Amino acid sequence: MRSRILGAMAYLPFLFILILFLPKDKFVIFHIRQGFVLSTLWLLWLFVWRFVPLVGWALLAPVGLIFLIYLTIFGMVKAASGHVEPLPIVGRWADRLRL
Repeated sequence: MRSRILGAMAYLPFLFILILFLPKDKFVIFHIRQGFVLSTLWLLWLFVWRFVPLVGWALLAPVGLIFLIYLTIFGMVKAASGHVEPLPIVGRWADRLRL
């Protein structure tokens, strides 16, 4: 049960950093990797939002935000239910990380 909670918490932006310092298993590490990549995408989205002109932002913001929220909720639900399932797009990048 503890692993499921930690796995779900790993998807909250930047909370994966705190979880890195706790004892963990392969299940938690899997979700920490995906949480790290997802947090990086959140940062990238915020950076783009800051520097894209207003018209571009009006088109980009809703799509990017909905996609990131979907990935976050999808990852949290999968972790809380005990599944090890890669997120769309994020999963490929997370597999390359070594934590």
